[in-house]
Amino acid sequence: MRRICDRQENESMDNAHKAFDNYSDQKHSRDYVQAFEADLEENLRAIVQQIAEESWQPGGYTEKVIFERKQRKLAKAPIEDHVLESATILPYEKAIYDYSTWRAPAVKPGLGTHGLFRHLRNELYAWSQEEMAYYVAIDAHHYFPLMDHAILKDALARLVKPGKLLTFFFKVVDSYPQGTPLGIKVAQLFGQIYLARFDRLAMRFFDIGKDPEKLAYWTNRYVTDRICTARTKADYDDLCRGPAFLAGKFQRYVRRGLPFYLRFVDNIIFRHADKTVLHIVLELTIMHLARDWHVTVNKDYNVRPCWTGIRLCGYVFYHDHVAAGKRNKKELARHVRKLQKKGFDEEQIRIRLSSRFGYIKHANSTHLFKTLGMEKTLGKIIKNRRVRPPFPGMTGNQKVKFSSIVNECKTGGG
Repeated sequence: MRRICDRQENESMDNAHKAFDNYSDQKHSRDYVQAFEADLEENLRAIVQQIAEESWQPGGYTEKVIFERKQRKLAKAPIEDHVLESATILPYEKAIYDYSTWRAPAVKPGLGTHGLFRHLRNELYAWSQEEMAYYVAIDAHHYFPLMDHAILKDALARLVKPGKLLTFFFKVVDSYPQGTPLGIKVAQLFGQIYLARFDRLAMRFFDIGKDPEKLAYWTNRYVTDRICTARTKADYDDLCRGPAFLAGKFQRYVRRGLPFYLRFVDNIIFRHADKTVLHIVLELTIMHLARDWHVTVNKDYNVRPCWTGIRLCGYVFYHDHVAAGKRNKKELARHVRKLQKKGFDEEQIRIRLSSRFGYIKHANSTHLFKTLGMEKTLGKIIKNRRVRPPFPGMTGNQKVKFSSIVNECKTGGG
């Protein structure tokens, strides 16, 4: 791929206005955005001048600690820095996104979590359990806070030619003492760029087929491990064919590469029909990440069968369906029951919890919605229209079950 060349496309007021519109979308009620908008033209003109003269220096960060399932430290930057960063990278965003493979869909327009969901679901649906029997999920430990600045700068220099854009990236990298500051848009791009070369290396089976010594070593490892871990009838049938057959089988895997690979920022998933291959891939992955990228892997990894479900991004993926994660289901049920007790009707609850319903709706969640009484089907709509009100002047949706009245009555029941 050709390196990105800075041709000063970002040094215009039109580009600055687009960048501000992108940043301020759904944020116009915030006080700092309103203060910036009060003198918008002058502020944007100053930003364009700083980009052209390369005079911008990061304004510092305010640390903010949040706890969403685990503690995270965010670096809050001034609004001027946010808008300038967006304006600087806006003309080159597509080229930066294209640098990483489509097997790493995070933060890419039109992909993101939905792209990962579609890729993983469609591949599991298309391939049988025998063809994609096992998987291993790897999670980087404190990926953003522990990024190596020297490795990140080398990756950026491979992507961008020397110029104003590369100087801007280096300023952002050096603005934080260690790693990358979470909370700015450029950090998301850094998360993609940092392991972009690893993605392609992993899909080529770490290029062990290009080195005869490496290929011979890992072939012997594969044959030995297959002999030591044989359990099923299919394993013993392969052993009966001899070591030469096993060696040829592994070398075919190497030539084919690892096509069933996915990365979502710091979460990496390999899938394969042979669990011995995945154990070798796991060892190679940990070695390459630690040696070449200084990335430490959490120790909760293991090779597991796909029929137990692949848990990723709040979903559990199977070969024939996709289920919502247990935590997401429990949180949705708790919020629905809470609003129902407050007297909100079905449509009001659906509006208030639209983001939660929208996230879970991508999975096979029909039974869950029926259990919560929140399904929206044509049959239910027709049934509600046919309900006869018990008293004149009432509508059909005001009719409630007698059991619900008894349960809410303090003196009833028993």
